[in-house]
Amino acid sequence: MMNATDFSAYTLLIAEDNEYNFNYFKISLKKSGINIIRASNGQEAVQIVESDPSIDIVFMDGMMPLMSGYDATPLIHQLRPELPVLLITAFVSPASMHDAVSRGCNDYLAKPISPDTILSALTKWLKSSRID
Repeated sequence: MMNATDFSAYTLLIAEDNEYNFNYFKISLKKSGINIIRASNGQEAVQIVESDPSIDIVFMDGMMPLMSGYDATPLIHQLRPELPVLLITAFVSPASMHDAVSRGCNDYLAKPISPDTILSALTKWLKSSRID
């Protein structure tokens, strides 16, 4: 049985165009052991999901160049309806939350996001769906 913060059996796609934010996620998740793949925009995220069946969860920035996380999420769910996509945004409002949910995001998290919140989200969406 894995411990509560051991995610070494999982792969996370982080769609984030900002280098600082991506590095923050990497540092926050270092001890978890999760395998991290990066997309720099929504279009790239869709392409990676299409070509890599090992992805277990997606952290999706809302606002990115070429294609936003809001636009990429329904395309990802067309490819893999069961794949959890968590929108992570600094632009928190009831309208953006509604937009995220209406486009199929499984969860909605606000930046700045604490390492504990990141691990809690992984636990919620990964550990509860898989028996060790």
